[in-house]
Amino acid sequence: MEHQKFIAARSSTSMPPFRREKQPKAPPIPVEVILASKPLRNPAIEWEKNERGEVVVKVKVEPSQPGLFSGFVREPRERKIVLDAVGSYVWELMDGERTVDEIADLLVQRFKFHKREAQMSLLAYLQMLAERGLVTLIAPTPPSSQEAQR
Repeated sequence: MEHQKFIAARSSTSMPPFRREKQPKAPPIPVEVILASKPLRNPAIEWEKNERGEVVVKVKVEPSQPGLFSGFVREPRERKIVLDAVGSYVWELMDGERTVDEIADLLVQRFKFHKREAQMSLLAYLQMLAERGLVTLIAPTPPSSQEAQR
C-alpha cells in the first residue's frame, strides 16, 4: 500500500524523471546595438582577391579520423570559399572601423538596395560568418556616466 502511494505521488509530478530542465535563453541583442557594432575579420583567416576581384577566404580543415583509404587519398588542408561581388565588398569593409549600419549605407549606395533590405541581408550574412568563426562584432562602448551627464 505504501509503495502504491509513492508511485502515485511520483506520477503526479509535472516533470518526468531524468529530463533536463531547459536552460533559459539569453535575451536577444537589440538590432540597434548590432547596427552600432563594428564587424572585424578574424585575423587568423587568410584571404586574397582572385583575378576577377572576388575575395577568396581560406579556411583550415581539421583532418578526419584515419580510415580504410586514408593512406591513398590525400585530404585538403584548407577549403577555399569564393565570395560573390556583394560578399567580397562587405568582407573588405569589415575592418573594425566601420559600424554595421555604415556598411549597410555603403551597400545602399553601391548596389542600390533599400536601406532595410541592406540591413537585414547584412545581419544574416554577418551571423553566418560569425557562426563559422570568420568574423566577430565589436560591441559599441556604452557612454561613461560622466559623458551621459553632460
